[in-house]
Amino acid sequence: MSSLDRQPLHSIFRRAVLIVLLTSLIAPFICSGQSPLKKDSRYEVIDDTEADRRLHAFRNQRLEGDFCFRFQLEHLPRRGSSVRYYGSMWGAWNDRGPITRIKLNAKPSDAGNSEVELILQNGADPMVWLRNAQTNCFDRLEGAALFRPLLPEIVFTPFDFLMPFLYWDNYDYEGSGRMRSRVVRNFLMRPESNSATPDWLQSVRVGIDDAYNALLHIEVLEKPDRKRSSFTVESFKKVQGQWIVKYIVMKAWKSRDRTRFKVLSASVGLSFPEAVFSPTEAMDLPRIPESMFKEL
Repeated sequence: MSSLDRQPLHSIFRRAVLIVLLTSLIAPFICSGQSPLKKDSRYEVIDDTEADRRLHAFRNQRLEGDFCFRFQLEHLPRRGSSVRYYGSMWGAWNDRGPITRIKLNAKPSDAGNSEVELILQNGADPMVWLRNAQTNCFDRLEGAALFRPLLPEIVFTPFDFLMPFLYWDNYDYEGSGRMRSRVVRNFLMRPESNSATPDWLQSVRVGIDDAYNALLHIEVLEKPDRKRSSFTVESFKKVQGQWIVKYIVMKAWKSRDRTRFKVLSASVGLSFPEAVFSPTEAMDLPRIPESMFKEL
């Protein structure tokens, strides 16, 4: 059991950590430098073999080079005032999948300044580390903590944003559907029999754009007809010749709370040392000239 499992977090600090975790889903939603998603009314019937090939291609796509995004997160509870946070994220890929380092400066009106820093490794064996304010080291968040909300009133957990279900081998191809005039290929991902997932998690529906193999939608299901949470891509933007996600909406269905993720400026085609993303080394964050960013 890690020190994070044993020690309660300050309420404002927990809120900041939760909001940072929301940004970790950006890498799986990234396009692979292709053309913008255009309207296409055609349906093509594909078999399970072709569906498997497309899912494998989706799992292995990436941008050309590393990237840095400056972002805004706006949390919109069904009741109460909205809260905005601002931060930066540095992303790359290694032999295990997408990896991201995030730094957030949260300034809730009731708490002064709070700074949160996180490293997230997506892929078939996902992991997350949080910088300990006392030791200045990164502590791994694991075990049951991956499925515990960091705030009681919000259902989102680290599991939702590490997205291990994208790599589960137990899945069914459900065929084609439509989402905002787009043809979407739907996959129903089920937990492995030996996985340490909670009892409530029955399956996860993943919607992948038919023409460009970009992730458009996710539904985490407690029952076939009951969604726990969802993620929807609202828009993309071309940056320095590559297409990235600009705007994502996340929703908790029980509370009806939403969180909007918006990229404010971006720089792509970069190259970062591996040590930037190492929880044991965690070298200083790269400094990127302002001229290399594009405002969105």
